[in-house]
Amino acid sequence: MNKVGYLILVPLLARSSGPPQVRNPAPSDALAGSFARSESVSLRPVKWTVVGGSGVRDVISGRTVPITLQAEIAKGWHIYSLTQKSGGPIPLRLDLVGPPEVLVRGVIHAPKPERFFDKNFGIETELYSGSPRFTIPVGVAGRSAAGIRKFQIGARYQVCSDKMCLPPRTDKLDAAIRIAGRT
Repeated sequence: MNKVGYLILVPLLARSSGPPQVRNPAPSDALAGSFARSESVSLRPVKWTVVGGSGVRDVISGRTVPITLQAEIAKGWHIYSLTQKSGGPIPLRLDLVGPPEVLVRGVIHAPKPERFFDKNFGIETELYSGSPRFTIPVGVAGRSAAGIRKFQIGARYQVCSDKMCLPPRTDKLDAAIRIAGRT
């Protein structure tokens, strides 16, 4: 049979076979469906927020203002520390995305990580679970013009449980500062 004949025959056969049959799911199918839904929810086990909201923070030209992020990590999951050594999981990285004059000026303050030898990676890992907070010293140069600067804070991390690790991801949070001239 040539291709044209086949293309005409398939739709005719499909129409003549009657309406599609709908099968009522067996209890095990319903259970599997709810499991799949719960699994898709758990694929985002970390939620980031800017403590105090994403409102504008005031900073004097040449100085810094602290901006604190909080991670809400679902029970049974963890992320890796800012100081996690290479050769294993992806460490947390916090970056500013926006105008080049807005930058991290100093050391990001983080809680002391839990230390754990991970058989899967074969190294000691540093991790956070629960609700850790990270304070970023956001600053601007002394010559920065007055005004509002909007930017984002990018949190790049890898989240794992005792059974699996998800691919690294970057979540971005909106932030803004109002630069005032020196007095």
